[in-house]
Amino acid sequence: MDKLFLPLMAFGLISPLLSILAAFIFFLRHRERAQPESRVSAIGYIVAVILFAAVGGFLGLTIGVEQACPRMGNLCGLWAAFITGPIGFSLGILLVGIGLSLITAVEGPGESNSP
Repeated sequence: MDKLFLPLMAFGLISPLLSILAAFIFFLRHRERAQPESRVSAIGYIVAVILFAAVGGFLGLTIGVEQACPRMGNLCGLWAAFITGPIGFSLGILLVGIGLSLITAVEGPGESNSP
């Protein structure tokens, strides 16, 4: 675990930035593809991203402390704060973005999405 700390810490620090960028991209793609009736509002998306990021970050911190503290001694909180917390935060954001990308256009009567 000690040998993986620096590479995983670098990934943990970069992953929130990449996931926030991905959240913007997911939302812009959704706005371009979805019909006005099936679009998610920007405020609703932001609230969902914040909630899922908070829950993911908290779960990441909790799991990191549980996994690292029996092995790493008195610095076990660093593993949770710099690695598993940010990665959990990022996974929460990506989960919302992927869920948003699964929303398809609503078909009315007699309409089809096939070319």
